[in-house]
Amino acid sequence: MPYYIGDVIKDYNKLVIRTPEAFGKTGIKVLTKTRVEEIDAARGEVRLADGSRLPYDSLTIATGARATRLDIPGVDLDGVFVLRDLSDALRIKDYLNGRACRRAVIVGGGFIAMEMSEALRNLGIETTVIVRRHRPVPRWDEEFCAPILEELEKNGVLFQGGTTPLSIERNGEGLVVKTNSGDLGADLVLMAVGVRSNTELAAAAGVEMGESGAIKVDFRQQTSVPGIYAVGDCCEVFHKVARRWVYIPLGDIANKQGRVAGQNIGGRPAEFPGVVGAQSFKVFDLEVAAAGLNENEAVKYGFAPASAFIQGLPVGRPIARGERLLVKLTADKTTGRLIGAQCLGAKGAVQRIFALSAALWNGMTVDEVGYLDLPYAPPFGGAWDAIHVAAQELARSL
Repeated sequence: MPYYIGDVIKDYNKLVIRTPEAFGKTGIKVLTKTRVEEIDAARGEVRLADGSRLPYDSLTIATGARATRLDIPGVDLDGVFVLRDLSDALRIKDYLNGRACRRAVIVGGGFIAMEMSEALRNLGIETTVIVRRHRPVPRWDEEFCAPILEELEKNGVLFQGGTTPLSIERNGEGLVVKTNSGDLGADLVLMAVGVRSNTELAAAAGVEMGESGAIKVDFRQQTSVPGIYAVGDCCEVFHKVARRWVYIPLGDIANKQGRVAGQNIGGRPAEFPGVVGAQSFKVFDLEVAAAGLNENEAVKYGFAPASAFIQGLPVGRPIARGERLLVKLTADKTTGRLIGAQCLGAKGAVQRIFALSAALWNGMTVDEVGYLDLPYAPPFGGAWDAIHVAAQELARSL
């Protein structure tokens, strides 16, 4: 959606995977503009807002998540947005097209904040990102902070860490974001401070929640109530590295969970084995990617982490032209097993995480990763890839 707002994707219809009409051609009836008020699990019915009831044999809850708005005055003013779904993107796009927006303030420093800072700068809008912490994207460890901040600064994005928004006020035709560090003028304010699982309907129906607060499911996406499944951003997922049920609201995970639930409902047993937390985003000319656990998460889940951080090359040394590829690998000291990987670079970062995600999925040790058979050609890496170099350096420290 940031790429639609930033005019990289010109037609929003390309973001619609399947229309109600397309569903209808396959025998699936879609009721739009229809709100479910209650799930009556005892009777096997859902009650709609108009009072009518729909019976079910199997029910799938896919209520997703809602974007968080900070509890401060002014968050409901015209010009203050969140970005969670296509309707949000359309509202932001219409607002930008209808007004001469010169300044934007983004509250938050996660994926959406980074992608939207690029989108707004590409539209020529002065953009400021404010976060309470001292750095953006805390999913990545401290070593990756400086290059991201450099990229933001190089592209004219002002980053203000240690900044807490206190209120948003109307000021003539524009807005003012009042913070502990002073006032920031804006024509548009984006709240990008995360999401919360949308579980009210499920909870009211007696469905059990997990430790994260999202819906608890098993490997078949079955909830605690027989006949009721849950998929997507409203439910938990099993993390194969942490060996815990966690909350990771990402679209690719939701797609896989939906397929597994559908197969089970259709009488074809299937299980979703979980995830390794693979994630990536792009900010201007940087690829940023990670999988597994960072150091703080590793400690939280009972590991004894050790890490190696290198600045390698995304291409073979003879054809390198100053490119850099930052790689950080984290292992468990007790077992030698790889438990986390992070990469950043102008190219090749996501490519490396593809391979390292597979290594994490299969529980490989650092010694094994150090000799992975990777495709070699100078345009894509050296005979000893940055993955090999980082893994072997880490192995020596264990």
